[in-house]
Amino acid sequence: MSFANKLLQESIEGRTLCVAHNLKLESLFKLDLLEENDPQIREGIEACQQSNEVVMVSAIYSYLATLYLKQNNPHQAISILESNFDSLKTTKYVPYLAIFNSLLSQAHHDLGTNRQAEEYALVAIDEAKNINISNSSVNAYRVLYQIAESRGDHKMALEYHKKFAEADKAYLDDIKTKHLAFQLAEHQATEQKSRIGLLDKQNNLLKIEQRLARSEAENNRLFIALLIAIITLLSFWGYKSWMTQKRLKQLAEFDALTGVFNRGHFTQLAQSALQYCENSDIYLSCILFDLDKFKTINDSYGHACGDWVLKRVADVCKVQGRSNDIFARLGGEEFSILLPGCDLLTATKLAETCRKAIEQIDTRNSGAKFIITASFGVTDAKLSGYDLEKITADADMAMYCSKHDGRNRTTVFGRALADENANVNAGENAGSEASENRQGRLTL
Repeated sequence: MSFANKLLQESIEGRTLCVAHNLKLESLFKLDLLEENDPQIREGIEACQQSNEVVMVSAIYSYLATLYLKQNNPHQAISILESNFDSLKTTKYVPYLAIFNSLLSQAHHDLGTNRQAEEYALVAIDEAKNINISNSSVNAYRVLYQIAESRGDHKMALEYHKKFAEADKAYLDDIKTKHLAFQLAEHQATEQKSRIGLLDKQNNLLKIEQRLARSEAENNRLFIALLIAIITLLSFWGYKSWMTQKRLKQLAEFDALTGVFNRGHFTQLAQSALQYCENSDIYLSCILFDLDKFKTINDSYGHACGDWVLKRVADVCKVQGRSNDIFARLGGEEFSILLPGCDLLTATKLAETCRKAIEQIDTRNSGAKFIITASFGVTDAKLSGYDLEKITADADMAMYCSKHDGRNRTTVFGRALADENANVNAGENAGSEASENRQGRLTL
């Protein structure tokens, strides 16, 4: 908002003026400082209409429609959106088409016209599927879930709620990733300033050396003492700066408790590994596992014991894998191992090895005696593709089936697993014999 205000103070016109107004309104909107009767909204719309910037006009209308929805005025929101919808469609700009459909879906749902709300929500989801991360699909799935719930269709409501939770989680993860990138940029800027300051001091030192070289011999001892003092100071400062940088890198990349990668760094490394394996046509597998009844351990023996369990699990699993495996703690008691150059069978064997190693952990050193188990889910790129969100979601689905089938087991994701998981959640129980013969799935 500060930079947008500076830009608006300049003598600008045309598209630049439209962009400045749009950025100002977007900043006010995201800071919750924008009101629907703010005269700046009309100024921004007029500036963008004069330069024929339909997409930016649509962006401003989306802010205004959202404000009307927050004020419980869906009629006004629908009027604003529909009056600009035809012109937006001519641009074929998918992000804002998805936003408009998502907002119209929410507005019709507020009015109780659920049929129109459902149609707009489905269109929003279809348009947003080619966008990596979109809040439009989050809102659309929420509306579909609420409509299904109001109809009493609890099975469909559960499916929509799952998709809403997955989309919302991906959207929040994207925001966290952006915040982390901004913090890293700030640290890099600080480091750059420190380097410039160090170079300036080194330059001053050279000038001092030149002056002292021309001085009389009686000042040599003073020069040496001064030089030693400066070198000592610079060495200490450089060492401290290096330690600070090392510590910042450790905090940014590793989980403080277990010493394995954290979620943010895992995402970065996993994206690179997936792209490399896809381009090189190399095997890649993914293991996801979650400790069974971990909350019971925390509640029964204390969080210190729970922390001990997490560290021991991480230690025994690191020993089983390879040096180039990407092992991370995703959060809580959930871990993931990405295995470049590893086929599905080998990954399944590794998962079983880790599962058995976890089960054999001697817990007496924790101050209590109990058994640690974990449920594993395994998939590979041939089954799930090279998209990080998809491959982890499939491994998570397989892990969920391990939980459902009694925990402390390994399940391999297959084509029929998604449908089977939905049937299990609906209360269907096919029996143990059918469980062993499911198509596309291996349970060890």
